[in-house]
Order: sequence, then C-alpha cells, then structure tokens
Amino acid sequence: MLPTNPDYQTACGIIDDQPDEYWHNVIAEVASRHQLATSGWRRVREGGNVIFRQGMLALKIVPPNWSYQAQAEVESLTCLTAVLPLELPKLIAHGELNNWPYVVITWLPGISLGEVWQDLAMNNKKMILRQVGEFARDLHASKIDLDCALNRNWHQYHQTLLDNCLPRHKGGALPDHLISQIGDYLGEKLDYFDDGQTLFTHMDLHPWNLMVEAHGNEFRLSGVLDFGDAIIGRSRLLELATPLIFLCQGSRELARELLQSYGHYQVSESSQRDLMAVALIRPDCDLNFVLTQVPESGPRNSWQQIAAQLFPV
Repeated sequence: MLPTNPDYQTACGIIDDQPDEYWHNVIAEVASRHQLATSGWRRVREGGNVIFRQGMLALKIVPPNWSYQAQAEVESLTCLTAVLPLELPKLIAHGELNNWPYVVITWLPGISLGEVWQDLAMNNKKMILRQVGEFARDLHASKIDLDCALNRNWHQYHQTLLDNCLPRHKGGALPDHLISQIGDYLGEKLDYFDDGQTLFTHMDLHPWNLMVEAHGNEFRLSGVLDFGDAIIGRSRLLELATPLIFLCQGSRELARELLQSYGHYQVSESSQRDLMAVALIRPDCDLNFVLTQVPESGPRNSWQQIAAQLFPV
C-alpha cells in the first residue's frame, strides 16, 4: 500500500517509476468506496500526478507532498457554479488513502491542445487565443464564495511569494547574474499585484490543460482541465502571464488577440515589467523551462530584455 509520509524524492519515484500494477490495489479500494468499475482503468502518463482513465472517468492520485493540488481541484469544481464558455470536469468523488488524496472526475472529450498547437495555422491560433481570453474574462466575472478554502489573504499571500522568490530561484539553475538582479527588479512597486477586485483564478492556462476538438480543418477549445493551482485572489496578471508565455510564445499579434478578447486589462508602459514580476514570484514557476517556450529573439542578460521577449504587449 502507499507510504503514508514519503519524502519528496520518494514520492516522485513512486509516481514516475512504479509500474501500473502497483496502483491496482489503490484503484480497487477507490472503486469499492464509490461503486465504480474495478476493471478497464488505463494509465495516462501526463502531468505530475498519477492519472488513470476508465471510459469517461478519470482518477487522479496525489501524493501528500503536494496534496494542496487535490484540495484545490475539489474546491474549484465544487465552488464554480457559473455557466462558462468551456466545459469543466465534473466532480464525482474524492477522498484519501494512506494520506494520499484522490479525486474522481469526468474525462473531457477531445484531445490536449498541446498535441497540436505548434502545427496550427496562425488564424486558428488567434481564434483559440480569443477563446482563452473569453474564458478567463467569464471566469473572473463569475460569482465567488468568499468562504471557499481557495480564498487567500492577499497581502499575506503576496508577501509569502516575495519572501520565497529569491531562495526558490537560487535553488534552481538560473544564471547568477540574473539571480542577482531579482531584488532590484522587483523593487518596492507592489501595485501590479492587486487589481482591487476578488477573482477566481485558474492560474495554469497552458496548452496541456486545454482540450480541443476538430471542426473541419480547424481546432476549437472545448474544455479546461486541472484546477490544482487555482486560487481566489486579486491579480489578473497571475492568470494572463501563463497563456501569454505558453500560447503567444513571443508573438505580439497573438498577445494582442488574447488581451483584446479578455478586455479587462489596459496595456501600459509598465505592463512588461509587471508581467515579468508576476512570473518571477509565481509559485512553482520554473523559469528555465519558461524560457524554452519562447524563441530567443535577442540577448537575455537582464530581466528587462527577457520581459520584452516573453511579454510582447
């Protein structure tokens, strides 16, 4: 059975290295608890958690080390009752087994946008960016339950991100000359992180969390997955930074399409700086990986230069 309190490396090893048979007893127990089928579950090796699919159901098993992701998934799919332009998974069941949370949700139709994004024509990409902007706009306009566990004390949350920023990046593989610039770059200007309005924020709208279906020769967005990073907060940029990086990929044309369809953000002289600051302090943001997602169009010796490439707004 699953170890109750694995350390981080052990948890990663279990997820990455254990054969599918290792999880059969877990699946059997979950199925017994919730009157689900015990056979036909197939492993889907995507993301940082264990996912099995059976027909139109998905079972996500999360280690204790980042159990907050399971909590966020459950809270999001419970709290979000607004009608949105894209389909969300429906929560079927959830629980805990040996301290490992699990979530059973519906499997959304279609394929991951990540499978086709790079091969799409520019007009198809622009249409999808409009859909992403419209989804974010409607999500941010949805009614919020302020008693939801995802609601953050915004000042405290922001301060925690600032406190963790430099140590986290020092523990990564960023060049020393960029690490040494972080403190001055962030500075004392903090208004970029508070829009004065409480918003439900998915925070991870990248191609692998977006589902598409074919319509003739084009693909259209059909659903949104993975609310494991979702919060209720006060920053639009915390939502917009991810699609600007992972979908726009340095294209000013695509960035404008996204922001115009979103409609609630006014580009200003400080926009690049503000978006870069958000990317620096965003929890779990691996900037080395982020930098590989946008073609290098010039020197990257300063955060100002990097911001101009990541966020061509």
